[in-house]
Amino acid sequence: MTGAAYHHDTDLHPQIGGAAGPRWPLLALHSSASLGGQWKALVQNLAWERDVLTPDLPGYGTAAESATLMHAADLETEARWLLTKTGVPGTAFHLVGHSYGGAVALKLALLAPQRVRSLTLIEPVLFHLLRQAGGPGARLERQIIGVRDRVRGAVAAGWPAHGMGAFIDFWSGEGAWHRMDLPRRQTMARQAKAVLRNFEAVLSETWLLEDLAGLTFPIQVICGQRSPDVTRQIGDLLIEAAGNVRATRIFGAGHMAPVTHTTAVNAAVIYHMERAEKRRIPSVPSALAGSLVA
Repeated sequence: MTGAAYHHDTDLHPQIGGAAGPRWPLLALHSSASLGGQWKALVQNLAWERDVLTPDLPGYGTAAESATLMHAADLETEARWLLTKTGVPGTAFHLVGHSYGGAVALKLALLAPQRVRSLTLIEPVLFHLLRQAGGPGARLERQIIGVRDRVRGAVAAGWPAHGMGAFIDFWSGEGAWHRMDLPRRQTMARQAKAVLRNFEAVLSETWLLEDLAGLTFPIQVICGQRSPDVTRQIGDLLIEAAGNVRATRIFGAGHMAPVTHTTAVNAAVIYHMERAEKRRIPSVPSALAGSLVA
């Protein structure tokens, strides 16, 4: 679940695109056990038209030893940290988040909706919504808590690699852990405690699905066709609850679609931003042909 070793992190400021209107910056948030570098291709696609900020989230990469956040395990703290770190008050931006980064992104949007021009959520791990849904949702929440407990038990026993193996196989399929090379598995094992903090943050959330009704900016929810039931159910809940929402599915993709199906995901993100900026664009991006249903 790691991205390439790439980091692009500057202050946010609006990009003016002439008669077509402003091209706002994009803030992209990565998944657990990853880095801002997972968005390298997206940065390259947009480099000539807008800033793309891909900060490492607390516990990872350049933010691994953040003194302010080392013991924090809640989404609001991370969201407010990002607002302080990556922009000046009042600046507007587009927002995209994948997995844990999606959970942080939506929390940020709920805290500062006036600053968000569009939001793309790629399988956000908003597990507390499963609890609210009840029924099958409660069963799926117990399933993900079981994964959390395997990671926690392995860390407590001094074998974090065992826990991370269960974590990776849950999200990427049985055997994914052993298909990784040894250096990557060692890096993942060192991130086990950060992953546990991420679990604690998302499981402790209490905001309600009804809170989404007040968000007026365009929202896109992206899910992989082959993703776990957990995140597909969360995606369905978001689509039903949000007002101005667009549903996108990436055929043949799983939870790690931004890494495995980079072209289709990036095209969907860019298309959504362009629609939000009311630019003249084709009805269906050519890069998505045969890969996506919206």
